[in-house]
Amino acid sequence: MKLERRDPEQGYCRIKIEVDWEDVASEYEDIVEAYARIPVPGFRAGKTPRQLVDQRFRKKIAEDLGHRCAQRFGPQALRQSETKAAGPLEVSDLKCAKGSPLRFTVRFLALPDFALPDLHTIRISAESDDPLGELSRWLLAQVSMDLPDELVRSELAVDGNNSVEPGSEQWTAAADRVKLMLILKMIADQEGIAVDETDVEARIGEKAAEFGTTAAELRAQLEKGGGKERLQDLLIAENTLGYLLEISGE
Repeated sequence: MKLERRDPEQGYCRIKIEVDWEDVASEYEDIVEAYARIPVPGFRAGKTPRQLVDQRFRKKIAEDLGHRCAQRFGPQALRQSETKAAGPLEVSDLKCAKGSPLRFTVRFLALPDFALPDLHTIRISAESDDPLGELSRWLLAQVSMDLPDELVRSELAVDGNNSVEPGSEQWTAAADRVKLMLILKMIADQEGIAVDETDVEARIGEKAAEFGTTAAELRAQLEKGGGKERLQDLLIAENTLGYLLEISGE
Protein backbone atom coordinates (compact mmCIF):
# COMPACT_ATOMS: atom_id res chain seq x y z
CA MET A 1 0.00 0.00 0.00
CA LYS A 2 1.31 3.42 -1.02
CA LEU A 3 0.28 6.66 0.71
CA GLU A 4 0.48 10.32 -0.24
CA ARG A 5 -0.61 13.14 2.05
CA ARG A 6 -2.67 15.70 0.15
CA ASP A 7 -3.31 19.34 0.98
CA PRO A 8 -6.22 19.88 3.40
CA GLU A 9 -9.61 20.63 1.83
CA GLN A 10 -12.18 22.73 3.72
CA GLY A 11 -10.69 21.65 7.03
CA TYR A 12 -10.52 17.98 6.05
CA CYS A 13 -7.29 15.98 6.03
CA ARG A 14 -6.73 13.90 2.88
CA ILE A 15 -4.62 10.83 2.16
CA LYS A 16 -4.28 9.31 -1.31
CA ILE A 17 -4.05 5.52 -1.18
CA GLU A 18 -2.86 3.07 -3.83
CA VAL A 19 -3.41 -0.67 -3.35
CA ASP A 20 -2.18 -3.49 -5.58
CA TRP A 21 -4.98 -5.31 -7.38
CA GLU A 22 -3.93 -8.63 -5.83
CA ASP A 23 -4.83 -7.19 -2.42
CA VAL A 24 -8.40 -6.28 -3.44
CA ALA A 25 -9.20 -8.98 -6.00
CA SER A 26 -11.12 -11.15 -3.52
CA GLU A 27 -13.20 -8.16 -2.41
CA TYR A 28 -13.96 -7.38 -6.06
CA GLU A 29 -15.04 -10.95 -6.78
CA ASP A 30 -17.28 -10.98 -3.73
CA ILE A 31 -19.03 -7.77 -4.84
CA VAL A 32 -19.44 -9.00 -8.44
CA GLU A 33 -20.99 -12.24 -7.18
CA ALA A 34 -23.54 -10.20 -5.23
CA TYR A 35 -24.50 -8.19 -8.34
CA ALA A 36 -24.64 -11.38 -10.41
CA ARG A 37 -27.64 -12.43 -8.34
CA ILE A 38 -29.62 -9.38 -9.49
CA PRO A 39 -32.11 -10.34 -12.25
CA VAL A 40 -31.15 -9.08 -15.72
CA PRO A 41 -33.68 -9.16 -18.60
CA GLY A 42 -33.05 -12.17 -20.83
CA PHE A 43 -31.24 -14.21 -18.19
CA ARG A 44 -32.29 -16.34 -15.26
CA ALA A 45 -31.32 -15.03 -11.82
CA GLY A 46 -27.70 -15.93 -11.15
CA LYS A 47 -27.07 -16.97 -14.76
CA THR A 48 -26.02 -13.61 -16.21
CA PRO A 49 -22.60 -13.86 -17.92
CA ARG A 50 -19.84 -12.50 -15.72
CA GLN A 51 -18.64 -10.03 -18.37
CA LEU A 52 -22.13 -8.56 -18.67
CA VAL A 53 -22.37 -8.17 -14.88
CA ASP A 54 -19.03 -6.35 -14.89
CA GLN A 55 -20.22 -3.96 -17.61
CA ARG A 56 -23.81 -3.41 -16.45
CA PHE A 57 -22.94 -2.67 -12.81
CA ARG A 58 -19.44 -1.27 -13.29
CA LYS A 59 -20.06 2.04 -11.50
CA LYS A 60 -21.86 0.48 -8.53
CA ILE A 61 -19.26 -2.27 -8.22
CA ALA A 62 -16.48 0.33 -8.16
CA GLU A 63 -18.31 2.41 -5.54
CA ASP A 64 -18.87 -0.62 -3.31
CA LEU A 65 -15.25 -1.66 -3.70
CA GLY A 66 -14.11 1.84 -2.78
CA HIS A 67 -16.20 1.85 0.41
CA ARG A 68 -14.94 -1.58 1.42
CA CYS A 69 -11.34 -0.62 0.80
CA ALA A 70 -11.72 2.58 2.78
CA GLN A 71 -12.89 0.51 5.74
CA ARG A 72 -10.10 -2.01 5.27
CA PHE A 73 -7.13 0.13 4.29
CA GLY A 74 -8.18 3.49 5.73
CA PRO A 75 -7.30 2.61 9.36
CA GLN A 76 -3.95 1.24 8.18
CA ALA A 77 -3.26 4.49 6.35
CA LEU A 78 -4.11 6.52 9.46
CA ARG A 79 -1.77 4.46 11.61
CA GLN A 80 0.99 4.67 9.01
CA SER A 81 0.62 8.45 8.78
CA GLU A 82 0.28 8.78 12.58
CA THR A 83 -3.09 10.49 12.24
CA LYS A 84 -6.36 9.89 14.06
CA ALA A 85 -9.76 10.57 12.53
CA ALA A 86 -12.64 12.07 14.49
CA GLY A 87 -15.29 10.80 12.10
CA PRO A 88 -15.91 8.38 9.24
CA LEU A 89 -13.58 8.22 6.26
CA GLU A 90 -15.06 9.59 3.03
CA VAL A 91 -13.95 8.17 -0.32
CA SER A 92 -13.25 10.34 -3.37
CA ASP A 93 -11.23 10.27 -6.61
CA LEU A 94 -11.76 6.52 -6.97
CA LYS A 95 -9.86 4.93 -9.87
CA CYS A 96 -10.86 1.32 -10.38
CA ALA A 97 -9.88 -0.85 -13.36
CA LYS A 98 -9.81 -4.62 -13.01
CA GLY A 99 -6.24 -5.88 -12.85
CA SER A 100 -4.76 -2.41 -12.14
CA PRO A 101 -3.85 -0.82 -8.80
CA LEU A 102 -6.86 0.64 -6.99
CA ARG A 103 -6.45 4.34 -6.23
CA PHE A 104 -8.65 6.49 -4.03
CA THR A 105 -8.49 9.35 -1.54
CA VAL A 106 -9.85 9.24 1.99
CA ARG A 107 -11.03 12.51 3.50
CA PHE A 108 -11.58 12.95 7.23
CA LEU A 109 -11.60 15.39 10.11
CA ALA A 110 -8.65 15.00 12.45
CA LEU A 111 -9.26 14.13 16.08
CA PRO A 112 -9.21 17.31 18.21
CA ASP A 113 -6.57 17.55 20.94
CA PHE A 114 -7.92 16.82 24.41
CA ALA A 115 -6.79 15.21 27.64
CA LEU A 116 -8.55 12.35 29.36
CA PRO A 117 -9.36 12.55 33.07
CA ASP A 118 -8.03 10.09 35.64
CA LEU A 119 -10.45 7.21 35.11
CA HIS A 120 -9.88 5.90 38.61
CA THR A 121 -11.52 9.02 40.06
CA ILE A 122 -14.88 8.01 38.58
CA ARG A 123 -17.46 7.25 41.24
CA ILE A 124 -21.00 6.28 40.29
CA SER A 125 -23.50 5.76 43.06
CA ALA A 126 -24.63 2.17 43.47
CA GLU A 127 -28.16 3.52 43.99
CA SER A 128 -28.15 5.50 40.75
CA ASP A 129 -31.25 5.04 38.60
CA ASP A 130 -29.24 5.93 35.48
CA PRO A 131 -25.59 4.88 35.92
CA LEU A 132 -24.77 5.15 32.20
CA GLY A 133 -26.27 8.62 32.01
CA GLU A 134 -24.44 9.70 35.15
CA LEU A 135 -21.17 8.33 33.80
CA SER A 136 -21.69 10.05 30.43
CA ARG A 137 -22.40 13.40 32.08
CA TRP A 138 -19.29 13.03 34.26
CA LEU A 139 -17.08 12.41 31.22
CA LEU A 140 -18.55 15.37 29.32
CA ALA A 141 -17.97 17.65 32.32
CA GLN A 142 -14.36 16.51 32.77
CA VAL A 143 -13.15 16.85 29.16
CA SER A 144 -12.73 20.07 27.21
CA MET A 145 -12.21 20.10 23.44
CA ASP A 146 -12.73 22.31 20.42
CA LEU A 147 -15.25 20.34 18.39
CA PRO A 148 -15.32 21.12 14.63
CA ASP A 149 -18.80 22.21 13.51
CA GLU A 150 -18.59 19.79 10.59
CA LEU A 151 -18.55 16.84 12.98
CA VAL A 152 -21.76 18.05 14.58
CA ARG A 153 -23.37 18.64 11.17
CA SER A 154 -22.43 15.08 10.16
CA GLU A 155 -24.08 13.71 13.29
CA LEU A 156 -27.24 15.71 12.62
CA ALA A 157 -27.28 14.64 8.98
CA VAL A 158 -27.59 10.98 10.00
CA ASP A 159 -31.12 11.78 11.19
CA GLY A 160 -31.83 14.15 8.31
CA ASN A 161 -31.50 17.28 10.45
CA ASN A 162 -29.52 19.38 7.97
CA SER A 163 -31.00 22.76 8.90
CA VAL A 164 -30.17 22.81 12.63
CA GLU A 165 -28.24 25.92 13.65
CA PRO A 166 -25.37 26.17 16.17
CA GLY A 167 -26.55 27.09 19.66
CA SER A 168 -29.90 25.33 19.34
CA GLU A 169 -30.97 22.56 21.67
CA GLN A 170 -30.65 19.96 18.91
CA TRP A 171 -27.17 21.20 18.03
CA THR A 172 -26.01 21.02 21.66
CA ALA A 173 -27.39 17.49 22.06
CA ALA A 174 -25.65 16.35 18.85
CA ALA A 175 -22.38 18.00 19.93
CA ASP A 176 -22.55 16.14 23.26
CA ARG A 177 -23.11 12.82 21.46
CA VAL A 178 -20.10 13.41 19.21
CA LYS A 179 -17.92 14.59 22.09
CA LEU A 180 -18.85 11.57 24.23
CA MET A 181 -18.13 9.17 21.37
CA LEU A 182 -14.66 10.71 20.84
CA ILE A 183 -13.90 10.46 24.56
CA LEU A 184 -14.96 6.82 24.68
CA LYS A 185 -12.95 5.96 21.56
CA MET A 186 -9.86 7.57 23.10
CA ILE A 187 -10.38 5.65 26.34
CA ALA A 188 -10.87 2.42 24.38
CA ASP A 189 -7.61 3.02 22.55
CA GLN A 190 -5.81 3.78 25.82
CA GLU A 191 -7.22 0.75 27.65
CA GLY A 192 -6.99 -1.70 24.74
CA ILE A 193 -10.75 -2.14 24.34
CA ALA A 194 -11.72 -3.34 20.87
CA VAL A 195 -14.35 -5.23 18.91
CA ASP A 196 -13.69 -7.61 16.04
CA GLU A 197 -15.56 -8.44 12.85
CA THR A 198 -17.44 -11.23 14.61
CA ASP A 199 -18.93 -8.75 17.07
CA VAL A 200 -19.99 -6.42 14.25
CA GLU A 201 -21.51 -9.24 12.22
CA ALA A 202 -23.43 -10.50 15.25
CA ARG A 203 -24.99 -7.07 15.80
CA ILE A 204 -25.82 -6.77 12.09
CA GLY A 205 -27.62 -10.08 12.33
CA GLU A 206 -29.60 -8.91 15.36
CA LYS A 207 -30.60 -5.64 13.70
CA ALA A 208 -31.49 -7.37 10.43
CA ALA A 209 -33.90 -9.65 12.27
CA GLU A 210 -35.32 -6.63 14.10
CA PHE A 211 -35.86 -4.71 10.84
CA GLY A 212 -37.23 -7.71 8.95
CA THR A 213 -34.41 -7.89 6.40
CA THR A 214 -31.39 -10.11 5.77
CA ALA A 215 -27.94 -9.62 7.24
CA ALA A 216 -26.48 -9.40 3.71
CA GLU A 217 -28.88 -6.61 2.69
CA LEU A 218 -28.32 -4.63 5.88
CA ARG A 219 -24.54 -5.06 5.61
CA ALA A 220 -24.59 -3.73 2.04
CA GLN A 221 -26.55 -0.66 3.14
CA LEU A 222 -24.20 0.00 6.04
CA GLU A 223 -21.07 -0.36 3.91
CA LYS A 224 -22.25 2.26 1.42
CA GLY A 225 -23.00 4.99 3.95
CA GLY A 226 -20.26 4.55 6.54
CA GLY A 227 -22.81 2.88 8.77
CA LYS A 228 -20.63 -0.13 9.47
CA GLU A 229 -17.98 2.14 10.95
CA ARG A 230 -20.63 3.85 13.06
CA LEU A 231 -21.86 0.47 14.27
CA GLN A 232 -18.32 -0.57 15.20
CA ASP A 233 -17.86 2.71 17.09
CA LEU A 234 -21.16 2.11 18.89
CA LEU A 235 -20.05 -1.34 20.02
CA ILE A 236 -16.72 0.04 21.22
CA ALA A 237 -18.57 2.77 23.13
CA GLU A 238 -20.87 0.22 24.76
CA ASN A 239 -17.93 -1.93 25.84
CA THR A 240 -16.02 1.09 27.12
CA LEU A 241 -18.96 2.35 29.19
CA GLY A 242 -19.30 -1.14 30.68
CA TYR A 243 -15.60 -1.16 31.54
CA LEU A 244 -15.81 2.28 33.16
CA LEU A 245 -18.79 1.26 35.27
CA GLU A 246 -16.80 -1.72 36.49
CA ILE A 247 -13.77 0.28 37.58
CA SER A 248 -15.96 3.02 39.10
CA GLY A 249 -17.12 0.53 41.71
CA GLU A 250 -13.63 -0.62 42.69
